[in-house]
Amino acid sequence: MRYPLIGVGVVIVTVVASGCSDRSQSLPPGPSMKVVAPPGTTCDFRSLSQLANRYFSSAEAKVVRGLISQMQDAGADTTTAQDRGFDVMAHIASNVDAGNTDVADAAGLTNGLLVCMFTDTADLPATFPEDFTTATNPALHGAYAVRGGANDSLSAPVFSRPLTAPFSGVAPSGLNTWLGVLSGNPPPGRLLVYGMPGSQPQTYDWRVVPRSAVFSPPVVVGLCIDADISTTSLLHEEHVGLLPFVDQVFLNLATCSPFATQSWSMQVASRLARWGIEVLGPRPLSAAVLLNPGGLGGSTGGIGSEFGPQEIPPVDLTFLSQPADATVNTPILSTTGGSIIVQESAGGQAIPGTLITLQAIDNNGATVQLSCPSGCIDREADDSGVVNFGTPTLNKTGGYRFLASGSVAGRPGIAVNAATSNRFNVRP
Repeated sequence: MRYPLIGVGVVIVTVVASGCSDRSQSLPPGPSMKVVAPPGTTCDFRSLSQLANRYFSSAEAKVVRGLISQMQDAGADTTTAQDRGFDVMAHIASNVDAGNTDVADAAGLTNGLLVCMFTDTADLPATFPEDFTTATNPALHGAYAVRGGANDSLSAPVFSRPLTAPFSGVAPSGLNTWLGVLSGNPPPGRLLVYGMPGSQPQTYDWRVVPRSAVFSPPVVVGLCIDADISTTSLLHEEHVGLLPFVDQVFLNLATCSPFATQSWSMQVASRLARWGIEVLGPRPLSAAVLLNPGGLGGSTGGIGSEFGPQEIPPVDLTFLSQPADATVNTPILSTTGGSIIVQESAGGQAIPGTLITLQAIDNNGATVQLSCPSGCIDREADDSGVVNFGTPTLNKTGGYRFLASGSVAGRPGIAVNAATSNRFNVRP
């Protein structure tokens, strides 16, 4: 599954700073290798080593040059070249975290690595060479981290920096790890996660390389927006659309920063408690009411580009098929001879996580047992907003209507207007 990464009008601020390391000139042997790439870009290991000398301290530059030599020995676009390239990016990420302000060389080194790592332009950023200057600048709310490798952070979120507004994060969902969510991707199963502020004050632009990366199970993307205040909002991704709500346990809304004071055992206990809440019963508006405060989050199988909150108008339910007369304990078909189908939408768009329940009403108030082939309670609408209740049955005679009601999982503040079917009769 590929998500195109098109421009989103993000303001990129370029900061040029002198290198903060010694400038050794030792280079790996051998000529540069040319690979299939966008016009004007070639894989040049000599240039990579020169950039490494400028960006890193002398000791770290020696280590990085060794990694670049391994890339060259293995050949461009090999699994080894990709894995060693991500290793170099992990060194860049550590320098960014430490405050290295040489963003020009960090961006150039990243682009140079990518063209040696991937020959398929579908894996590269849509606009290549990419401008990584914001992503590698500790002062401009950028984000830059490597995940998925055996030595990478196992489940740690990737955060925007500095940890103030605009603040955003990406993390594996539930108790999953980065190794798990990337296990279905081709070796080496690693990726660069980077980002920058979006085009609007509350949005953030998250991107990944390789661009074809798919997350299964999905990852959670969150913004430092209080879900208990923005009670009728869901997270929207530019190319995926609205995302199912997931409370963001790793965001501290009081400070717009991650929870850094919890011990590992407390973090595990919190995650287990949250898992129990999500699996064993309906979640409250925000599980943070019971545990830690969290932000507005969404679950997605891929990262396209810009994420931001979207206000959701009241959801309307509609019977796409009306029930026909039937006899006791026999299937109630629609008037067209098919299933009983209910569709939901808000402003014409499907809302993820909408749960719909079907009930039988009227019959002079007498109770009746309604049975549906796959259940009648809290059936989640599909991606198009449709729930197929199949062919229900009723165990008593009388005149009935079906009542469809619903809610949005984790977002009870979003109104869901019930719908009533046409009247139908159940005979002996």
